[in-house]
Amino acid sequence: LRGGRGGFMAVSRVLPISRLLRTSRALRWSSVASTVDLGALEVPVVDIRALRDPGASPADRLVVAKTIGAACETIGFLVITNHGVPESVIDGAWKDTHDFFDLPLDKKLGPDSFLLMTDEYPYGYSPFGGEVLSKGKELEEELGAEAAKKGDMKEMFAVGAYNEAAAMPLPRYPSEPGSMGQSWRAYYGAMEDLSQALMRGFALSLDLPENWFEDKTDRHASSLRALNYPTVDQEPEPGQTRASAHTDYGVLTILKSGGPGLQVKLLDGQWHDVPFLEDAYVVNLGDLMSRWTNDKWRSTPHRVVVPSAEVIASSSENRRQSMAFFCNLNMDADVATIPTCISPTNPAKYPPTKAGDHLMAKHRASTQGILDDSWMKDIAK
Repeated sequence: LRGGRGGFMAVSRVLPISRLLRTSRALRWSSVASTVDLGALEVPVVDIRALRDPGASPADRLVVAKTIGAACETIGFLVITNHGVPESVIDGAWKDTHDFFDLPLDKKLGPDSFLLMTDEYPYGYSPFGGEVLSKGKELEEELGAEAAKKGDMKEMFAVGAYNEAAAMPLPRYPSEPGSMGQSWRAYYGAMEDLSQALMRGFALSLDLPENWFEDKTDRHASSLRALNYPTVDQEPEPGQTRASAHTDYGVLTILKSGGPGLQVKLLDGQWHDVPFLEDAYVVNLGDLMSRWTNDKWRSTPHRVVVPSAEVIASSSENRRQSMAFFCNLNMDADVATIPTCISPTNPAKYPPTKAGDHLMAKHRASTQGILDDSWMKDIAK
């Protein structure tokens, strides 16, 4: 498996028992998962077949769910295999996305900039350098105000929910490629199905009824975003990267990546490469899920780094593409601390909120994107 900083990473099989061992030097997984070694820490690679197979036994689903829960509680990231998304659906959306990003700027913006991402239409197209996810005080102090203003080295295209009951703007598509609307609709539907399977696993992991999240996501405002990181042919300016450090807004994110480059900031305070597997998805939690679970589960900072100077010098092609499905709740869903995450010694930390209020506040702040990794400081105490 190709890693970034760590080179090739060894994959090992481990015991079919869900158990997490904490030592003074490392966090070690023992579960139904394979693990990809990240030095002293590990990101689990979890086979979720039992969550997609209607014939799977309750016991099998629970084992997978508890394995996922252990990852959510300690790392906030995992890689899933046997996800059940048809290869043809992935390939169709992937190709149309690649072809879209190859179009001239005026085609990507559409007539009268119809597709441009705005406050009124928080989807559509965002040009290269149009977003800075971590333009905050920490970055300014470290690199200077000018470096903090540099845009991330990417361009984006996104759509929201197809259901008018979600109370969000309906998807808009470019005229080219002509099949993009159809291929993206199929992919969005596949992501809806996969996210619901994961949410059922979340419920089991949190000792809730398996369908506990269903009435909170039946009019969801989930979005699908594609990102193009063009080829880098010279070293970037100090502080500039492909996607600066940030956490996601909502409940969970399902990422399909075209190559390595994604990093997470783990409990040791260091950045680690996330394993890249061809036929797999990266799953991470968003801020709302962390809040909902009373910080039992982690919304972990992550970023996409530029290729190393050696890679830039030796390769004429290092373009990277990804597609991220951001699973959100119904906009009017009440988010009060999940009952199983409260105890007499651990009362609710946050007041109730509306999912839509949380989502839009985070979206409006995305150009500032102040990185909140205070939970790491709490863990270290």
